[in-house]
Amino acid sequence: MRVVSIGDLVVDYYYKNEKLLGLNGGMTSHNIIANLAKMGINTAVFGACGDDMQGKIAIKSLEKLNVDVKNIIILDGIKTRCFHVSYFDNEGKMTFTSKKRCPLCNNKKWYENSLINTDDIIKNINGEDILIFDNLNIKNQIIIDATCNKKIIDLGQYFELENLSNKEIIDMLYNKFEIINFNERVSKYLIKRLNLNNNVDIYNILKPNFMTITCGENGAIFISERIEYSFKLKNQGNVVDSTGAGDAFISSIIRDWLKNNLTYNPAMFEKWYENSNKLTAKVVSKMGARGHLNPLFKIKQIDGKCTCEDFIYNERKKIKRCNININNLETRIINAINSTASNKIDDIDFNKNNNCLFIGTGGSYAGAYFAAKIINLLYGCNTYSLYPRDVLYRNNENIDKVVLFSYSGTTNDIITSVKNFNKKNIYIVTKGELQNIVLKTEILKKNILSYRTSSNKGKERGFLSFEGAVSPAAIFLKHYLKKTNCNIDIEEFIKASINNWNQKIENIVNKDFLKRIENHKILNLFRGDYTDTACYDLESKIIESGVFNCIIHEKKNFSHGRFINYENLDNTCSIYFKQKSTTKYEKELLKYLGNNTIIIESNYDGILAEFDLLIASQFIIYYLGKVMNLDVSKPKYSENAMKIYFYNGDL
Repeated sequence: MRVVSIGDLVVDYYYKNEKLLGLNGGMTSHNIIANLAKMGINTAVFGACGDDMQGKIAIKSLEKLNVDVKNIIILDGIKTRCFHVSYFDNEGKMTFTSKKRCPLCNNKKWYENSLINTDDIIKNINGEDILIFDNLNIKNQIIIDATCNKKIIDLGQYFELENLSNKEIIDMLYNKFEIINFNERVSKYLIKRLNLNNNVDIYNILKPNFMTITCGENGAIFISERIEYSFKLKNQGNVVDSTGAGDAFISSIIRDWLKNNLTYNPAMFEKWYENSNKLTAKVVSKMGARGHLNPLFKIKQIDGKCTCEDFIYNERKKIKRCNININNLETRIINAINSTASNKIDDIDFNKNNNCLFIGTGGSYAGAYFAAKIINLLYGCNTYSLYPRDVLYRNNENIDKVVLFSYSGTTNDIITSVKNFNKKNIYIVTKGELQNIVLKTEILKKNILSYRTSSNKGKERGFLSFEGAVSPAAIFLKHYLKKTNCNIDIEEFIKASINNWNQKIENIVNKDFLKRIENHKILNLFRGDYTDTACYDLESKIIESGVFNCIIHEKKNFSHGRFINYENLDNTCSIYFKQKSTTKYEKELLKYLGNNTIIIESNYDGILAEFDLLIASQFIIYYLGKVMNLDVSKPKYSENAMKIYFYNGDL
C-alpha cells in the first residue's frame, strides 16, 4: 500500500529581510507526502514539473526523503511553478507574506491550469493506493471520479469554490473522500455559503468517513459518525512560521489512521490530536513548510539573472558516517588499548573455578564473544557469551562474574538483564562517561572499564558500530598477550591488520561481487576455527544496514543437510572466514563450495586470527557501502522500528 499525492510540483523560495535564504519543494499534498515519508510510510508523487532548475529542486526535495518520484513527468519548455515566502523581522517578531511574484524582480512563474497527465496517472494508480489531493481543479476531479481508491483532500482555500454553484460544490465532494481536512476559514465559508448551521452539517452533506478542521490557536475539531470532538491547543511551540502547520497536522492524522488499520476509534482521538499537535509545534518552530524535514537548498546567482529565473545549484558532497568511522578506526583502537580499561582487566580475578557471563547486543556482541573466548583460553573457566534476554531465562545461581559490553554504557537491555545480580560481580566495558554510567546504572565505579580518554572522547555516529565492536576485543587481546608473555607489539599488529585488510578487501568487494549476490540478495557466512567473532559481527552489520540477508553456517554443521538450501534455492554466494591453517574437513568443504565462495583468510592462526578477521569484517561492510554508494552506517529506519529500538522497559 502506498500513499500517493497528485498534482503539479511547486518550488518555494524563502527570503528574510529581502535576502534569499534558499529553496525547497512545496504544495500542500506533496508536503503531506514529505511528512509521511519521513515517518517511514511508503509514498509516491504523481505530478508534473518543468525541465528547469526549479523542477530539479522540486524532485530532489522529495527524493531526499525516499519518496517514489518515478511518476513525475518533466515537461519540455515549461517553467515549474514557484511560490515566494518573505519573512520580515519587526522588532524581534517575525512576520511573513506569501506571493506568486518574486519580491526582487516581480516576475511570476505560475501557470494556472494543471499540466498533469490524467490518463497516465489513472493507469499507474494501484488498487490499494491512498490518494492525496489539495484542490478540486478539473484534472484532479477527473482522477477522483475515475478511481475507486480511498481518497483524502486537504482544502485550505475556498477561492476555487466561489465561481461554482452550491450543487457543483456538493457534487465534487459528496461521498468521494475517506478524510476531508478543512482550514477553519473554509469550513466557515461553507457553512455560510450552503446555509448550514454547524460543522456537523458539513459532514452530513458531504459524507466523508472522517472530517477534521484546523482552527489555529483554537485547536482542532474531529467529526466521525456525525459526532463532533473538539480539542484545545495544548502546545503551540515557539512559532517562527505557521506555514505548513496544517499539512503536518493532517499528515499525523493519516499516519495514526494507517496504524489503526484504516479505522476510527473515538477513544483514540485525543491521542491522535496530541500526536498532530506535537508535529505541528515542531513545524512552526522552523522556517518553511518542510524546514523540519530537510534544510533549504542553497543556490548561487548567475550574473545578470534573478534567482527566480535561473541559478546554479551544486549539491553538497555527502560525508558518509561510515567513512568517518572507518578512517578513525586505527586511532580509536590504539587509544582504547592505552586507556585505563586495559589495566583494570588485569585486576579482575578470573580463575579456573569461575563461571562467567559476557553480555552484549548489536555491535557490542562481537566484543562480548571475543572476550569470552579469551578468558576461557587463559583461565580454563566456563564462559558464556549471551544476548541480554538469554540471561533472563537461565539459572544464574552459580555465576561468579558478569562482564557487560555497551558502547554508551547505559544500554537498557544490557543493564536490565543483570538487575538481580550482585553489583560487586558486574563489570562493564564501555566508551561511556564514567560519572554518567554510575548515576544511571548503579554499577560500581571501580568496575567500569571505560576506554574513553581525554584525547579519545569523540564517539561514532550511526547505527553500525566499528569502534564499539573492535576496541573491546583489542583490550582483551592485549590482556591475552600480556598473560601469555607474547612478544607481539599489539599496536604494530593492529596497524598491520588494518592496512592489510584495507587493501585486500577493496579488491575483493567490488561490482563483480555484487553481481553474484544481486539476484537473491542472500549471503552465506561460514564460521568456526577462530572465525566466529568476525562472522557474528559481519552478519549483524549486513542485517542492520538492510543491504542483504545473511545465513550463518557452522562449517561442519553445514554438512548435516544445510547444503539443500544452498543448492535448491541457488543461495550460492558465500564468504568463508578461515585462519591460516586448513583442516582436512575444510579442504573437502571448500572443494564443494567451489568458485562461488570468497575466502577471507588470515595470516595467523588461533586467537590472533580471530581478532585479525574481526578487522576484516569492518572493511567488508565499509567497501560494500562504497561500491553500492550507500552510507551503510545510516540506514533509514521507520518510525515504528525506532519505537522498539528505543524501548526502555522490562525485557
